[in-house]
Amino acid sequence: MGTRAAAFTAKVRNLTDYHLRLLHGVVPPPSGLDIANTLKYFSQTLLGVLREIQERPMEMLRRRDQDTIRMSLFPNLDYPALHQSLVALVDIMPLIQTGTQAFGQQLLSTLSCLVVFLDRRVVDTLPYLVASMMTSIPESLHQHLITTLCYHILPVTVGATGGEGENEAEDGDGGGGWEEENYAAASVPAVLMMLFQYTDNSAYHCQLLECLMSLKADIVKDLLCVIAYGTPSARLPAANLLFYYWPGLNPTLFDRRGIHIKFSGE
Repeated sequence: MGTRAAAFTAKVRNLTDYHLRLLHGVVPPPSGLDIANTLKYFSQTLLGVLREIQERPMEMLRRRDQDTIRMSLFPNLDYPALHQSLVALVDIMPLIQTGTQAFGQQLLSTLSCLVVFLDRRVVDTLPYLVASMMTSIPESLHQHLITTLCYHILPVTVGATGGEGENEAEDGDGGGGWEEENYAAASVPAVLMMLFQYTDNSAYHCQLLECLMSLKADIVKDLLCVIAYGTPSARLPAANLLFYYWPGLNPTLFDRRGIHIKFSGE
C-alpha cells in the first residue's frame, strides 16, 4: 500500500511539473502525449482500486447521505492533489502545442474515474469544469465531452439525491430542497451556456438537455436564464430548444409536428 501511495504522489508531482513547464514556457515544453501517458497511469490505478472494493461506491455517489460511507471505502491516496492538478491542466490546455487529441481524451477519462473518490463539495464543481473544456479541446472530442457529462458527471451531481434529508427539505420548502442547495444544480445554466456557445451541433444540444430534463425538474428556468443572460450565440439554441420541448410556451405554435430545430439566424 505504501509503495502504491508513493508512486501515486510521485505521478501527481509529474503533472505539477508539466503544468509549471507549460505555464512558464520552459523549452522543450511537454507534449500532450507525454501528459496523456501520465494520466493513463491514474485511470488504470483508480480502476484497480475500484475492483478491489466489494461495495458499490458508484451507487453510493448518487446519494448524498452516503458520502461519508463512500469516502471511508478507499485507500489513502492523494485524490485531492490529483484533482487540483487536473484543474490546473484544464486551465493551461491552450498552451499545449501537440498531442491535444490524446491529452483531451485521457483527461476526460481520468476525470470520469476520479469522480467517485472525491469529496461531495468537489464533485459538485465537476459539471462546470468539464463544460469549460469546450473552449480548448479539439472539435473531434466534443462528443466525448458530452458523453462524459451525461453519463459520468451529471447523474451523480445534478441527479444525486439526498436520501432521507431530501424528503424533509421538500416538505419544508415546496420541493427540490437538495437540488437547489448544491453547487452542481446552480451551475447548470453556465454548463448549458458553455455548450451552446462553443458547438453548433444540435444533436449535442439535445443530448445534453434531454439528460438534464431527466435529472432536474426545473430545467426550464435554466434555459430561460441562458436566454436572458447568455451570449447571442448561446441564446438562439436555448430559445429553439425551449419551444421545441415545451411548445405550449409559444402561443403562435399550434402543431409541434411541423417544428424543426434551427440554430442559425436564417
